[in-house]
Amino acid sequence: MSQVNWMLEETIDRGREIAEARVQLAELAEQQGTSPVSDLADLKGSPAPNDSGNDDVDELLRLLRQWREDDLPEGE
Repeated sequence: MSQVNWMLEETIDRGREIAEARVQLAELAEQQGTSPVSDLADLKGSPAPNDSGNDDVDELLRLLRQWREDDLPEGE
């Protein structure tokens, strides 16, 4: 089999897998009574009770770096 035919068959197989996965996801969503999100505001939750409202990305990155460094054994 030539490489082109092999690639075409693989592409068709992959397309079939994707189509089957979409059908399964649609069936699962229907069973669970969910629907696609049409407005991003629907995804916005309410803040945690102790949330300071500080959404500073730089502060988050600093904390993550600190936590990683705290978890590393000496010399690493």
